[in-house]
Amino acid sequence: MPLRFNHAIGGAFGRLVHLLPNRQSRYIDRNLSLCFPTRSLADRKVMARQNMVETGKNLTELGIFWHWSKPRIKQLVIEETNRHLLDEALAKQRGVIIAAPHSGAWELIGMRMTCDNPMHFLYRPNKKSHLNQLILSARERFGGKCYPITARGLSSLVRALKKGGIIGILPDQEPGDDHGVFAPFFGVPAYTMTFLSALARRTESPVVFAVMERLPGAKGYRLHYIRAEDDIAHQDTAIAGAALNRCVEQCVQIAPAQYMWNYRRFRKRPDNTEPLY
Repeated sequence: MPLRFNHAIGGAFGRLVHLLPNRQSRYIDRNLSLCFPTRSLADRKVMARQNMVETGKNLTELGIFWHWSKPRIKQLVIEETNRHLLDEALAKQRGVIIAAPHSGAWELIGMRMTCDNPMHFLYRPNKKSHLNQLILSARERFGGKCYPITARGLSSLVRALKKGGIIGILPDQEPGDDHGVFAPFFGVPAYTMTFLSALARRTESPVVFAVMERLPGAKGYRLHYIRAEDDIAHQDTAIAGAALNRCVEQCVQIAPAQYMWNYRRFRKRPDNTEPLY
């Protein structure tokens, strides 16, 4: 179906869900109050409603991303801002780490970039095998490669990077135990991955952040590239984690209502602190 019709359905679904009591709405409200404490309650309520509408679009547009042809996928992205950052990173020929937070149409980033340069991704296997096959076949149909979040999968990802490939990582995903450090995210301690920073430090591969902004009126998408801070590869994990989260904050500020605020980003807490959810 056309993108306008697709987004209309997704937006309507999001509005309906927002009207009903549910955990996702509670998580959104909680996260917005934590990350934007200076905004009025009325402003946060408007943002929460917009966020649920964007979440609905994020769900329905997956059919487009996973099934449309390569020419149609490329036409969806009508503009790329700061594209020179990616070109400069590729010119170094040391591989490139694309850090794409859960903001906007993040699934489209890999699909669009793979149209030009095959990317390598990590994914968390779903318990339903038929769903895994659907996701893998969709993401790999333009030449990309997906690896499960296992020791073997991580090794394959590192090898691809060392060979000069482009890899994609979700930098705001909560890591497993003993694989993260608490670092500020909008002023709130968030358990932050150390894998990306360690990988950048070990391989000396450049890191570029990317955000796929969903444009209003179903006019398409704008792909933003953001330069990573130098400290993202710092040996001190606390310094590196703080730099990573500052970059993620920049990504979120491009379109705050399009971030995945229903994700329990602050689920894990420092010792002796009260849970936030």
